Amino acid sequence: MSIAQALSNAVSGLTATARGTETVASNLANAMTPGYARREMAVSAQTLGGNGGGVRIDGIARIINASLLAEFRTAEAARANASTLSVYASRMEEVVGIAGNAGSLGAALTTFEAALQSAASRPDDEVRLAQVVDAAKSLAKHLNAASSEVQKSRTAADQAIAKDVSALNSGLERVAYLNRRIAILEADGTDPSSLVDERQKAVDAIAKIVPVQEVARESGKIALFTKEGAVLLDGSIPAEISFVTSGDLTPERDVASGALARLNFDGAELTDGQMKLFSGGSLEGHFTIRDQSASKLQQDLDALAFDLHQRLADGAVDSSLAPTSAGLFTDGGGRANAADVLGLAGRIAVNSAVQPDEGGQVWRLRAGMQASAAGAVGDSTLLLAMSAALSKSSSAFLGSDFEGSATLSGRFALVESRVSTNRVGADAETAIRSSQADTISSRVMADGVDSDAEMQKLLQYEQAYAANARVIQAIDDMMDQLLRI
Repeated sequence: MSIAQALSNAVSGLTATARGTETVASNLANAMTPGYARREMAVSAQTLGGNGGGVRIDGIARIINASLLAEFRTAEAARANASTLSVYASRMEEVVGIAGNAGSLGAALTTFEAALQSAASRPDDEVRLAQVVDAAKSLAKHLNAASSEVQKSRTAADQAIAKDVSALNSGLERVAYLNRRIAILEADGTDPSSLVDERQKAVDAIAKIVPVQEVARESGKIALFTKEGAVLLDGSIPAEISFVTSGDLTPERDVASGALARLNFDGAELTDGQMKLFSGGSLEGHFTIRDQSASKLQQDLDALAFDLHQRLADGAVDSSLAPTSAGLFTDGGGRANAADVLGLAGRIAVNSAVQPDEGGQVWRLRAGMQASAAGAVGDSTLLLAMSAALSKSSSAFLGSDFEGSATLSGRFALVESRVSTNRVGADAETAIRSSQADTISSRVMADGVDSDAEMQKLLQYEQAYAANARVIQAIDDMMDQLLRI
C-alpha cells in the first residue's frame, strides 16, 4: 500500500467518523422531539484499482418501524375519541346530578314532594303553600337548566367539528406541501430526513382527528387514507373536506331533518352510512355527542318533564281543570301535548295562577288552578291528590324511552342512573384507550433513540477517529524522515 493510498484511507475514515458523530449528536439532541426518527449512518468499503480504498458513506438512514407507527396512530385516535366522549359524559353528570346527592334533579323533586306533604298537613298556612310554589319553580328551573346545558354541549360539539375539519384540512395541506419538498430533495440527492420528521408529526396530528393509513408512493411521497378507506391525499392535492356550523342548537334541530350538516367530502354531503368513513377519532366523538348522546339525554329530560306535567294536569287530581287547561306545570303557559314534547324540559314552568308576583294566588294550590274562590282553608284534598299522583306508578307515554310503570321519582332516578352509567363507561373506555396508547407510545420511544446505545457508538467513533489520526501522524513522521534524507 502506497503512502498516498494509506493517507486517503485515513482521511476517508476521519470523514466517516465526523459524520457519524454528527448523527449521534442529532439523535441525542432530538431524543424527545415529536416526529423525530433515529438516524443511522450507512457505510461500506470502497476500492481503488482493486485495492482497499477506505470507507464510503452511503447515506444517513431514517430508522422507523412503520407497523408500530401505524398502531400508535390508531391508538391515539381511539384515545382522542374516548376522551371527547368522557369529557361530555362528566359534564352531563354534573348537570343532572347523582341520585341521592344534593343539587340533582331527583333531589329537586324530593324537595317538591316534601313541600306538598308539609302543605297538606297545614293547608291553611300560606307560608307552606308558598314553599310549594318555590319548590315547584326550583324543580322547573332544574329541568330548564339541564336542557340548556345539553343544547350547549351540542352547540359546542358542532363548533368542535368545524375546528377539527379546519385542522384536518390544514394538516393535509401541510403533508401535501412536504411531499413536494421531499420529492425535490430526493431528486437532488439531498437528505430529506428533517422534512420527513416534520411530515410524520403532521400525520400524527391528523390521526387524532381521524385514524389514517399511510401508504408509500414514489419519490419519498406518501398517500393518506382513513381506516375505512376514504382517500384524504393521494397525489399533490388533498381531498376537499368542509363543514358548515349551525350556530346555537335547539332540541328541534337535528341532522335527520336536514337542519344540521354532516361532512362535505369532495363537494358532496356524506350520508349517514358514509359518515362511518371518518369514524374512530375526535371528529367522530363530536358528531356522536351532537347527533346521538346529547339528543338522547334531551329526550329523557323531555319525557320527565311531560310525565311531571301530566300527573298534575289530570282532571282526576284537580277537578277545576278543563280538558285543555294546564295544571301546576305548564308548557310556555299552556297545556303540554304528546305531539310536541321535544324541548319541553327547557320550556316547562310553574303556572302563573299560583305565583303572587305574576298576579296569581297561592290558595289555588288548595282550591284548584281554575277555582273561582279560595274555598275552605282546611281542605287538603288537592294537595294530597297531587302528592299521591307523583308517587303513583303509571305507564310511560308512547314515544318515550321508558318502559313499564314507575313512580315519577323512579323515572328521575333512572335518568340519573343512565347518566352516571354513561360517565362511568366513558371513563373506563378512556382509561383503557389511554393505557393502550401509552403502552404503544413506550414501544415507539424504545424503538427510537437509546441514549446508552448512542453513547457506545460515540465511543466507537472516538476510537476510530484516534486510529485514523495515528495513521496520519505516522505518515507525517515518515514524510518528515524522507525529507530529511
